[in-house]
Amino acid sequence: MATIRTADIGDGKVLAKLNAFVQELHLQNRRDHFQETSLPMLEAWYESLLQEPTARAWIAEVKGEPVGYVLALCRDLPANPFTKGRAWLEVEQLAVDPNYRRQGVGRELVSKAIAYAEEKGLSNIEASSWSFNQEAHQLFEHLQFVPKIIRFELPGDDTE
Repeated sequence: MATIRTADIGDGKVLAKLNAFVQELHLQNRRDHFQETSLPMLEAWYESLLQEPTARAWIAEVKGEPVGYVLALCRDLPANPFTKGRAWLEVEQLAVDPNYRRQGVGRELVSKAIAYAEEKGLSNIEASSWSFNQEAHQLFEHLQFVPKIIRFELPGDDTE
């Protein structure tokens, strides 16, 4: 069982290291979209994001060692001629060390984000995942998420 704690300023390095698992999966499957990055660049990006009032992240630890995280963003979209205004929580990133998958860590992390959304009065929670990430799809379906939008692309010459 993992312990879940709120990520705070200073946790950028932890998030950057944990993100490597997902970034590698993305690079393996879509080099046309994703690029190589560095820990210092990611650390700075996460540190900046953790200062945003609309961003929240939680880190899962097992025996004091970070094994996963979830990053969520509060979104607010005003009404326009086509759609109603709405506010929701976006599960922006989720990463779990492969050695700790299928042990409930991802479920605990997403559940923490769901509880936060409820606390903030946000009844809508959304997550997106690349079509190749079947593990993420299974997790979200297990947590009662349902497909909302299917996005198609006409691959160009640079799509691998």
